This record gives sequence, structure tokens and C-alpha cells, in this order.
Amino acid sequence: MAKLSKIEEYSREIFVKKRQIKTSLWSYCLIGRCTFLKIILIFSTSMNLSLRIAGCTIAGILLSLQSIAQNDDEFSLVRAEDSIHIYERWIIFPDSDPPQNAREVKGEFFVNSSVQKAYQLLKNEDRIMDWQKHVTEFKVYPLPTDTAWREYSYHDIPWPVSDQDHFLIYYIEKKENDKIFITFKSTSDDVVSPERNGVTRMNLLGSWTFQKISDSKIKATYRIISQPSSIPRIFTDPVIRRNLMSTIKAYIKILEENE
Repeated sequence: MAKLSKIEEYSREIFVKKRQIKTSLWSYCLIGRCTFLKIILIFSTSMNLSLRIAGCTIAGILLSLQSIAQNDDEFSLVRAEDSIHIYERWIIFPDSDPPQNAREVKGEFFVNSSVQKAYQLLKNEDRIMDWQKHVTEFKVYPLPTDTAWREYSYHDIPWPVSDQDHFLIYYIEKKENDKIFITFKSTSDDVVSPERNGVTRMNLLGSWTFQKISDSKIKATYRIISQPSSIPRIFTDPVIRRNLMSTIKAYIKILEENE
């Protein structure tokens, strides 16, 4: 029995030591878990903050991009004749403060011509009035680069819209063998083009895209954003759409004259 007592005593000592070791290990594990959890919480909080900042930055970029080029799905077809399709939508005019609603018009059409000829016609002072019937004055001001120029145009607009003019700067954003993308926007120069009394100076923003379809055919896309006038749309809408349709038809006719 004495030997058994010693064995039992020895077993209890081993059991106690194991228990102490387990307790110590558990304590270390708890400390380690708590430390790990703290690290996770700190990292998570930091990541959330970083993600929020990044999210705000990305959202700001997206909103800026959205103000310039929103989804084409928002356009509505308002007029179509032959291969010409005219679309419209209302957006916030880019960088307007306070925000102002603006009409964006998009014209898409096909022409039996080349990308280069379509582009050159935009700057041809001798032919501009042949396809823009409401223009009575037109002047191109070259810049010291072959990728930009300025343009003045005076528009004799039928009633009920008052006479208007604009002074624009054009940029060739992309030029390839089969495609040219050109943007334009209003600019100012009190020496070259001072504003006239009684004439509304238009604030415009837009683009031209010429895309080669085949050796003898291109697709043209014209987009323009303009701030609306105080005249009710019931009067202005028909004038704007009719003028754009007739302008595109005349533009096509000139390009296809010698094709």
C-alpha cells in the first residue's frame, strides 16, 4: 500500500505540473489572442479609414468623370432621317457653380468620305457657310501647334432665339490612321474676340469623332453641351433639332461631292 501511495503521490505531482503548464500555456494563449485581436482591430480600423479615404477619392474621380461623360444609355432619340440619328439628354453642365441643367445633343451619321477630309472641312473657312447656314461670320485662329486652333462664329438664329456667337478652342486629343477624336470648349480673349453688345456669348463644350468604317466610308459622331436659354423648350427644341439635321445633311453633301 505504501508503494501505491508513493505512486499516487507521484501521479498527483505530475497531474499538478501538467495542470500548471496547461494553465500557463492557456494564459499565454489568451494574452496572445488578445494581442492578436488588438492588432486585428487596429489594422481593421486603419484599413477601414484607408478604404473610406480611398473610397471618397475614387468617388470624387468618378463624379468628375461622370460630369463630363455620362452613360450613353441616358440619351433619347429625338429625330432620325436616312443614316442620321439625333439624340438628346439633360445633364449638369460640367464645373457649373451653382449646378445648372444643360442640354447635350449627339448626332451620329455615316459619310462616304475619309477621316482626313471630314476633319479638314471643320476648319475650311471658304466652305463653312455652305453647311452651317445660320453662320454669318466665321474665323479660324491658328495656334503654334498642329493639334489645336481657335474659332469664332456668329450665329444668326431664327426667332424666338436671339443672335448668338461663340469663341472656341479645339484640341486634337487622338489622331490615328483610322480615327480622329477632337474636343472643343468655350474660351475667352478680349483682344481677339471681345463680347458684343446685344449678342449672347454661348458657353459650349463638345467633341467630334471620325471613325473609319471602310476605305470609302466613315462614321461621324458630334456631341455638344450648351446651357439652356430662358426661352421655353416648346419653342427652342424644334429649332435646335431642325437646324442640326439640316447642318449635318449639308455637311454630308459637301463631303460626298467628289466621292
